[in-house]
Amino acid sequence: MPDRIKKKVVQTEIEIGDYEALVSLAKTKNMTIKQVAREALRSWTASATDLSKDPLFRLKPVKFKVKVSSNDIEAFLYKRK
Repeated sequence: MPDRIKKKVVQTEIEIGDYEALVSLAKTKNMTIKQVAREALRSWTASATDLSKDPLFRLKPVKFKVKVSSNDIEAFLYKRK
């Protein structure tokens, strides 16, 4: 049996106009209000995260022994001669 993912319930109040927009969006996406709200929270959290602490964005450039021009790379990728 796989490990269960721990979850928390988040509850809030929003203005009626925001709620109506949420319901409308959920209908057009064929999703539940819960699904749309969860996706919105994930998106906001990702966009508000400080990426300077993310190891992916702290990588240093690698120097290779062979120098290749960008034109050669494009020619290889797009099969140009």
